[in-house]
Amino acid sequence: MKHQRIISLILVCFCFSISTISQDKQDTVTPEQVISSSILEVDFNRINSFNLENLELQAYILFLKNDFEKAAKYYLNIIEHNIDDANSLYQLAYCYAMMKNPEYASNFLIMAINAGYNNFSKIKDEECFKVLANNTGFKNTLYEVLNYGKDLGETVYVDANVLIKCRVIVPENYNPNKSYSLLIGLHGFGGNAEDFCIINSYIESDDFIYVVPEAPYLKDDIGNRKYQYSWDFRGYKKELWEKSDPAVMRYIINVVDQMNRKYNIDKNYLLGFSQGAAYAYATGIKNSDKIDAVIAFGGRLPDPEIYPWFISNEDLINGKDLKIFIAHGTNDSAISYKKSNEARKKLSKLNYDVELLLFEGGHIVNKEAFNEALNWIDSSFHK
Repeated sequence: MKHQRIISLILVCFCFSISTISQDKQDTVTPEQVISSSILEVDFNRINSFNLENLELQAYILFLKNDFEKAAKYYLNIIEHNIDDANSLYQLAYCYAMMKNPEYASNFLIMAINAGYNNFSKIKDEECFKVLANNTGFKNTLYEVLNYGKDLGETVYVDANVLIKCRVIVPENYNPNKSYSLLIGLHGFGGNAEDFCIINSYIESDDFIYVVPEAPYLKDDIGNRKYQYSWDFRGYKKELWEKSDPAVMRYIINVVDQMNRKYNIDKNYLLGFSQGAAYAYATGIKNSDKIDAVIAFGGRLPDPEIYPWFISNEDLINGKDLKIFIAHGTNDSAISYKKSNEARKKLSKLNYDVELLLFEGGHIVNKEAFNEALNWIDSSFHK
């Protein structure tokens, strides 16, 4: 009976969502814009220019800034192009709850559940939904959803040893008798190993073996379009982060150790982008006996006061033998370049050999800045 209730409500929701989205299409590419009157005249350039990942990033930035009205517009555009995006549907439920619109919050919550969103513990604890607790309609919807979730039982997380893929790229003229520098690339939030392999094309030297491990956690509760991963455990309980973050850093060091056993390696470097930069910082600093240098693009140095299990003040003091090159786009709208300024100042005070390069650009790994980082590290080892 509970399942029938949710399915019936989704039909009402679907009609609602399409009519609402159609009011604001200024940031979207519609089928009418892409396809002419003939089915044999498709504008593939217009199709390929539409970037859902960029919309997700902009929506999330606005969401973090508590600009729920603008964030909702972005999420509406996303689900117009992918009605099964459970995470965006859930974010819409959250946004409308914060805007105190119980009807829309109810509809999008049900749509999220039907699309596969299944974090019922989070739904139960959301403060934004408690704001609407006095609304009879939303209260009934929340009861139905949580009651539906009871059939799935309680969610618990258990440690497990798993095998995770890594991409290994050796130079075309690879010589097993020659020594190489190992560069481990940690992709950003929502990335994957294949996407981050592009960095290998930036490397201008034949002296590197480039390895891209894939982050261990799916970005959302369900997969969307392509597999997207996160280095962070995608939960909201501190005690789970305290277990997951050290495990992720052990995994990264396992990659380093395995590559050193397989190849003739003389130096170990970590490259991290965005979320991956935080893990490059922390893993390198905590393991400066194994990691020689870190390159951090568009990221943050973890705060030991907020995340002491991730990196501590003692770790920062003990890791100063590590060389660190920081690069950040001055037009980065995801993470401000000021975060990299702060990181450089903090590390300099602790006597790290650290360099900061600000470049014109956004939330990217800039090719020129990347090679400047490699050159700076190489020269710093040959002073």
